[in-house]
Amino acid sequence: MWDRCLATRQFHDWEVDMTQIPRTALAFARTHHGLVTIEQLTHSGLPDRSRRRLLTEGLLVPVHQGIYRLASHEPTFEQRCLAVCMFAPYASLSGPTAGRVYGLRKCFTEDIHVISDRAILVDGVHGHRSNFLDPADIVQRGPLRLLRPARLLCDLASYLSTSDLESVIEHALACKMASLPTLRSVGGRFMRSGRNGTRRLATVMNSRPMWTKPPESDLELRLLRGLSARGLDLIPQYSVELDGGRVVRIDMADPTIRLAIEVDHVTWHTDRVQVQRDKRRDRALIRLGWTVPRVTDEDLELRFSATIDELVAVANDLRHRSIS
Repeated sequence: MWDRCLATRQFHDWEVDMTQIPRTALAFARTHHGLVTIEQLTHSGLPDRSRRRLLTEGLLVPVHQGIYRLASHEPTFEQRCLAVCMFAPYASLSGPTAGRVYGLRKCFTEDIHVISDRAILVDGVHGHRSNFLDPADIVQRGPLRLLRPARLLCDLASYLSTSDLESVIEHALACKMASLPTLRSVGGRFMRSGRNGTRRLATVMNSRPMWTKPPESDLELRLLRGLSARGLDLIPQYSVELDGGRVVRIDMADPTIRLAIEVDHVTWHTDRVQVQRDKRRDRALIRLGWTVPRVTDEDLELRFSATIDELVAVANDLRHRSIS
């Protein structure tokens, strides 16, 4: 049934008849974002003259040499990523391209970046040559080849600002894409290589304690930075055992004065059940002597400085009480 759907599809204002393409090639395209190779077409029994005719008629669209897109499929970012992997099997997606595939924040791009230990000359593709590549640095994700996360985070140091690099590293750690010991190991090799971004990576890695859990959002990281600049250093994702033995995690805390700051994301905390759960959790912390100020993403986006002032004032009040 799928072959029949793929064989005749609406494309712009005209109907594309793909029945002239062998079924095995259509099946291949189904799992490859509408792409086929010249080898696949040949093995499917399509003669060269028929392939040239399909190119002339526009049913096959050249992407790279020997790589074609079926006219029934419009170009997409994922398709462009796969096309270069099919054309250059020695190359891997890198930089913000690989970051976008992994879903890392701060990696918004339509450009295609690839890396290899040899020169890469492909139209419309940013090719990067590196001698700092190990087979273990490459992973296969479906039909795509990418830098593994720990190596990618080093690569991103060449593209991102220091604050954005810190944010994307914390995101990867929070999502368990990489562990901090692995990142430090790979980062050590990267920094010794002298590549672009090594100083930026060193700045971020050297400022991060090994024991600190990563904040779960970019806003939490911004808040931690802002409070630290005012002399209030907090522990992100701090665990507290409540009465009854249940353990909860606080977005950021100072256990010496029992200050627990929670960041409410409007899109995450509008559910009535979640709000009630948060309030019960806050009451349980208050019974243990914690002060639990909550700030919203709107506070941080629109009133960042004022919010920092308020939280620092709360912390100072708690310190004065503990002394007296």
